[in-house]
Amino acid sequence: MRRFFIALTVLMLAGCAAVPTSTAPANDKELSRTRDLARAAFDEGATAKAIDLYAKALNRALAMDDATEIGNAAYNLALCHIILGQLDQASASLAEAKAAFTRSGNNPADALLLEATVAQRQGKLEQALSLAGQVLSASPDESHRFQVALLKGTIACEQDDPAGARTALVEADQHHVASTPLLAARERLAGNILLLERNPSEAAAAFDRAAALFQTAEHYRDMAITLRRAGEAYGEAGDMQRAEDRLSRAKRSLAAQGEKVE
Repeated sequence: MRRFFIALTVLMLAGCAAVPTSTAPANDKELSRTRDLARAAFDEGATAKAIDLYAKALNRALAMDDATEIGNAAYNLALCHIILGQLDQASASLAEAKAAFTRSGNNPADALLLEATVAQRQGKLEQALSLAGQVLSASPDESHRFQVALLKGTIACEQDDPAGARTALVEADQHHVASTPLLAARERLAGNILLLERNPSEAAAAFDRAAALFQTAEHYRDMAITLRRAGEAYGEAGDMQRAEDRLSRAKRSLAAQGEKVE
């Protein structure tokens, strides 16, 4: 089964998160300083460093016994673990975040959406769909509903169901969002659907649009991964010049970001 990833940008779904949450009290200098350093590391793409710093922020929040800050730090920690593919660690952090949000009375929709993403990446598709339904019950927010539709479309792609995926894309388009990363994720899903529909030329064009949007949003890892998808699609379409261009640019970008590429 081909594996499709929903853009974490957006969350990066609180997005694929598109950025970590932050509500540290102004009077707690240690938590505020650690949170700011963690956010800076995240923005720079230094996700492993951000994990260390968010773990310190979580420890500080636990010392304060502040449920809201425990939830925020644990959520951000989970997001970083997901980006690095550390799904078991992400699940543990999300469990702590959900418990803290329940205690503080905060809406759990973002945590549920991340949990659904983890389940999708683990291949637990029915669980992911169940969690997506809980997101819809917890929040009427247009962004959440858009992201749930993208998740449903991603799962349909994994199940080789282009009709179901396109239905989910139509559902997403019924919700107004202005977030550039979310719009990029929408184009990337469209590309995946077009590939399943055996239309690689149109798929490649959709991936190009997605990569440009990710670039605008300064989500460079997603940009590079999507450029690679564009290169693969151009290759399927027989346009080897564009294929080589996109694949070369993707490889160069990922290498510059410190990722090992073949």
